[in-house]
Amino acid sequence: MLTWLIWLIPLLPFAGFLLNVFVIRQERQAGMLASATVVASFLLALGATVMLAGLPEAERRIQSVAWEWIATGSISVPFAIMFDPLTAVMVLLVTGVGALIHVYSLGYIHGDAHAVRYFAYLNLFITMMLFLVMANNLLLLFLGWEGVGLCSFLLIGFWFERKEAAAAAVKAFVVNRIGDAAFILAMLAIFSNFGTLNFYDLEIDGRLVPGFLERIPQIIGLSFGPDWQPIAVATGISFLLLIGATGKSAQVPLFVWLPDAMAGPTPVSALIHAATMVTAGVYMMARSEALFAASPATQSWVVWIGTFTAFIAATAAIAQWDIKRVLAYSTVSQLGFMVAACGMGAYAAAIFHLLTHGIFKALLFLGSGSVIHGTHETQDMRKMGGLRTAMPTTFWTYVVGAAALAGVVPLAGFWSKDEILAHAAAYGYWPQLAILFLTSLLTAFYMGRQVALIFYGEQRDTHYHAHESGQVMTLPLVILAGGALVAGFMNLPTLFSGMPAAHLLTDWLKPVLHEEAGEFNLLVALLATAGAVGMGYLGWWAYTSNAAKIKVGGVDPAYRYTGDIWDGMEAAWYVDLAYQRFIVQPFRALGDMLAQVFDKEGIDGMVNGVGSFFSRAATEVRLLQSGYVRNYALVFTMGAVVILSFMLFVTR
Repeated sequence: MLTWLIWLIPLLPFAGFLLNVFVIRQERQAGMLASATVVASFLLALGATVMLAGLPEAERRIQSVAWEWIATGSISVPFAIMFDPLTAVMVLLVTGVGALIHVYSLGYIHGDAHAVRYFAYLNLFITMMLFLVMANNLLLLFLGWEGVGLCSFLLIGFWFERKEAAAAAVKAFVVNRIGDAAFILAMLAIFSNFGTLNFYDLEIDGRLVPGFLERIPQIIGLSFGPDWQPIAVATGISFLLLIGATGKSAQVPLFVWLPDAMAGPTPVSALIHAATMVTAGVYMMARSEALFAASPATQSWVVWIGTFTAFIAATAAIAQWDIKRVLAYSTVSQLGFMVAACGMGAYAAAIFHLLTHGIFKALLFLGSGSVIHGTHETQDMRKMGGLRTAMPTTFWTYVVGAAALAGVVPLAGFWSKDEILAHAAAYGYWPQLAILFLTSLLTAFYMGRQVALIFYGEQRDTHYHAHESGQVMTLPLVILAGGALVAGFMNLPTLFSGMPAAHLLTDWLKPVLHEEAGEFNLLVALLATAGAVGMGYLGWWAYTSNAAKIKVGGVDPAYRYTGDIWDGMEAAWYVDLAYQRFIVQPFRALGDMLAQVFDKEGIDGMVNGVGSFFSRAATEVRLLQSGYVRNYALVFTMGAVVILSFMLFVTR
């Protein structure tokens, strides 16, 4: 029963996509259908997870083959999905948060002329994300990987008539191609070295198709010895996969696409940048744990890339005025925490933070959408202020999300972030621990700043009348706020001897990640909690006490104390500017030169020159056609003389 049940999970949203494209023409029908299919997928995933939990631990991997997708020579790639503990938690997150975003969109996108197309794109996105996390081989995972990339392009550029949205969609698509190229090379290298793209062994028509993850210890080995070749294989493949994850999960230096992607509708921001697409890289690294564990060199790169990404993005978030760009840089920063955790070998902690972050960041993005909707499309926080009275439900749910992101105990973000910091302390990652701890303090500060700018003081722009959003938009906020309150309890540490229900998530993932639960570090927890509360309060106090100095279109009050440093933070340390100056502009200049000079003078000149040559030659030859018979007789006689002379004197 479970084998056919899991196929319905991705196929229901796909059916919703097809119906919205070819049949449905009314906004309400499209929205209800799209939402119903994702809710049904969530319920099926919940049932499948319960059934999976009832199996013995060694049997908690269900694989189902639809057909043998590619079968030629030594290549055998089935179109097959699987459902194991890691897949289960990802599917529940994608469908659960995705369903709430669909319901929220019923109110947010209401009245848009292209709402049917919008819901079709949402359903297709969920379908591709489900195939990504349920794939039993790298090629099908890559199909979902590219599918969510395509859907992100369509959704970010949904309002394509806006120049900003169209440019952001193209930027996201192009930057992600860099990582995708590395992913393709990694797949080729895996097939070359292991002869398969399947993750695990699979039987097709009585024939065993091997999986590379189960053969890494035998082929590469975790104890290398003097042979350098296994080290090179593991390092090369895992480093290529890291580049792929860097593009999809917006890590340094390929994070520049994600803040610009805020040009799309806010529910799209919540869907792409909270629980789905940007977490694909982290999921892929966790799924390929054995490969990364076989290469300490790549692991070192992973932990440092994640750490620097977390810090750089947190500093950038402090200096933003756009409500969604603050959350965008925050997403980049939290993804850095997850990637750093993978680099430390704390894959269960990374998945734990992925889950909690998906809940409270979706809450914050949808809360920002409620604010934008209630302030008549205002996104500049300098034009806000005092909204807690006009939008009480949005205010209280937003505060819960902000506190969870800051890491305030006992909210979800505290438990998952603390587990990463505790693992860093336990295994001696002291430099990374210091940077990540500082990043967590900055996170609390910019969320305190944002709450103060939006909800406290007086409304600075009086050209609009703020109002609370409708129930179809606030109900998902309440549900997600409840999730942010309790989600951390899915993986509580052992606080005292004999404590029940500790490390539930880590134990659940053990058949896949083979990871033991870490120890609770009371000192790290106390420092993190005190720092989160203190810095959150400092950010709130600094911007409520200086509210009178905040002018619409003006600079931040902190600018007078920081100057160029603030400019650097606001521009995300000029990484995007460097791309524009040293890559985009030279590329465009080269393109212009090729178009105006090489193409016009070279290619066109060559083609046109050949035509001109024969035209002129024909003009000259035409003069020989005089029409006089005596001239033709003379030419004939001269030709005969030349031929006879050749025969008499040259060939003799």
